[in-house]
Amino acid sequence: MNDTSMIKPTPLLRFLRRPVLNEHASGRLTLWPWLGWLCLLLLLGFAGGQVDGALIHLFGWRIPPNSAQNYLTTHASWSAAAVVLAAPILEELGFRAFLSTAPKSVFIGLTFFLSYVYFAVRMNMAHVPAALAIAHYFAALWPLLPAGIISLLLYRYAREQVLTLFRRHGAWVFWVSCIVFGAAHAAVYSNHLAWWGFVLALPQFLIGVGLAYVRVAFGLRWSIATHLAFDALVVFASWLYVATPQASTLRTALTGLFLVLVALIVAYGLVVVWRVLRRQW
Repeated sequence: MNDTSMIKPTPLLRFLRRPVLNEHASGRLTLWPWLGWLCLLLLLGFAGGQVDGALIHLFGWRIPPNSAQNYLTTHASWSAAAVVLAAPILEELGFRAFLSTAPKSVFIGLTFFLSYVYFAVRMNMAHVPAALAIAHYFAALWPLLPAGIISLLLYRYAREQVLTLFRRHGAWVFWVSCIVFGAAHAAVYSNHLAWWGFVLALPQFLIGVGLAYVRVAFGLRWSIATHLAFDALVVFASWLYVATPQASTLRTALTGLFLVLVALIVAYGLVVVWRVLRRQW
């Protein structure tokens, strides 16, 4: 892994101390450094899952067996596959496209952001079965129309004021996007509004911070690619494992393959952690 394979922006830890939004991404990624960021996020997801498991055991929080998190990783279907492939793109447009000072990125991003805020509030307030939420995921995007009108009006009548806000208060914009992204995932654990769902969404918040940095540093296409690869690896690997018969040779082989893959992810993720701590990445 060669540092010369990418043009380096502000290292992660230094950036997080004082986030600044720019019109254009300051770095360029190639395959191996991108895989490093992906492994770091997967490592955060693994670690966060272990913390969540400990908290659930410690406090006795009851996660419904049909929660969106459990249902999505154990019930393969064409509608679920469509959500897994499309949701990362839509969520990046909704939570991170506006992490810029380029007018088009800001106002298109605000359109999707307002829609997702409405969708997240609705999902957290209503007890929606996971199967129904997945089947009607795309139908819930109807707020794009009124949100687009609001965004268009802002672009027409308050464009400079909004862009000035993003330039002067980029740190607030950055952290608000990360917090809202984490909070929007609270319902995947409980299927309804529960305060501990926001605690369990801490891994999503941390992953959101990583994705937001990738978006600002390297561009929206890289945060979309990272988010898509993350969700696809987790969900499709779970589907493959669940679909194999228990106590079979195939299940044993898949278990071994997954363990090797996890070991590689952890190893490369720790390399990235070391580089981040040394402020090289």
